[in-house]
Amino acid sequence: MRLAAIDIGTNSTKMTVADVSESGALTVVLEVSEVTRLGEGVDASKRLNEAAMERTLAAVTRYAADARSLGAEEVLGAGTSALRDAANGQSFLEQAKLRAGVEIQIISGDREAQLAYAAVRSDASLGIAADANLLVFDIGGGSTELILGDQAGAGRHDSLNIGAVRLTERFLLSDPPTAEEMQKAAAFVRSTFQAFELPETLPRVAGIGGTASNIAAVTTGLIDPDPDAVHALTVTHAAVADALGRFAAVPVADRRKIPGLEPKRADIIVAGALILDCLLTYFSADSFLLSARGLRYGLLADYASHQ
Repeated sequence: MRLAAIDIGTNSTKMTVADVSESGALTVVLEVSEVTRLGEGVDASKRLNEAAMERTLAAVTRYAADARSLGAEEVLGAGTSALRDAANGQSFLEQAKLRAGVEIQIISGDREAQLAYAAVRSDASLGIAADANLLVFDIGGGSTELILGDQAGAGRHDSLNIGAVRLTERFLLSDPPTAEEMQKAAAFVRSTFQAFELPETLPRVAGIGGTASNIAAVTTGLIDPDPDAVHALTVTHAAVADALGRFAAVPVADRRKIPGLEPKRADIIVAGALILDCLLTYFSADSFLLSARGLRYGLLADYASHQ
């Protein structure tokens, strides 16, 4: 069957349209992503602002129409951190149903973690050994998901309230950020990671989401990288640290010109790279494996398995 899945995050809205075989294998028909910044200001106000809602609803409506024109039998939708945190999230859901005909689920942090882990673990193209312990991370706009598991599935997981938009709005107020702002932000991130108990054996680390994929793209120097060009790429901790220094040294206007970086992500990429740098340090990982296939793939596989 042909299905579509829309992932409404704090920073971006993404859709995958794919054909799902009886075995559960996915053949991608269309991938689209747009920075809509639904979570703009939510950390402080706990409400979605009207402009952010309109940007995101317009993208969801357009995506749903495109999916149906391609023959999608179902258009699935999931909302994460911003919709979990916002007092007026229900209004957004009602508008999405009215305008786009899409039922958006606000999924819990636990559910988000399980879907993300399933999307990575089931992807044979990543070459992850069947018996490997695996840590999957997703640095979003409002939160960072950490999922630790093995071949039996996701085990321990946590949704930490550190994300690229949230951290930027709280700490990185100068352009470019000052050394003091960077130090305070890093201290906050490190203290937040302490809540996630380290495993006895260091796991293989894999990342999904826009922060990880943009940093991977910057390390390749590709101007307009296709997701397939960075999928399954191994990115070293040294390369992440180098990218962080490069981002933090220049103002947003100059960051927008960096090859591989989405221009609309330029204002929050310093925070995203800082979280990733601290994450790799905390887990003593000298690299991470990038998956360009995230939560949407988990939604598609889960839906197909119940038909």
